[in-house]
Amino acid sequence: MPAFSEFFVADHRSAVRYATALEAGENPTVDLPRLAAPEVTDLDVEILGELAAATVHAGGVDCALGMVDVELEELYVVPEPLTVIFAELKDLEDQEDVSALAASWAHSEEMASTPASTEPMVRALSELASMVDEEGVRNLYFWNYPG
Repeated sequence: MPAFSEFFVADHRSAVRYATALEAGENPTVDLPRLAAPEVTDLDVEILGELAAATVHAGGVDCALGMVDVELEELYVVPEPLTVIFAELKDLEDQEDVSALAASWAHSEEMASTPASTEPMVRALSELASMVDEEGVRNLYFWNYPG
């Protein structure tokens, strides 16, 4: 079974409930804004984060995803500074920078993809990340079930 991955925006309680249902193979009853990210791993997300931070000239940003619950090893929270960087991508003055970022990510050794598949994902991720609230009630999460 191929890896099943997705990004979603939720509060902590809803994220845990949602991930618990996914882990159990059930259809989650929580309706959340989400983005399917087939075959993307937590390492891929961290690499994207490093490339995105460089694109917006944000040095020193920790791109490591955080563990949410010891019982849910497949559920990660995207650090708030990285979420802000992802959200900023849609507002860059030169959108060619986003295209170049997606191409760099696609050609990374770990990703081995094409810009035609990564660019729409990067742009959709930027839109999703912009749904996170500043109060920290809702965060950006990443679910990665290795299959």
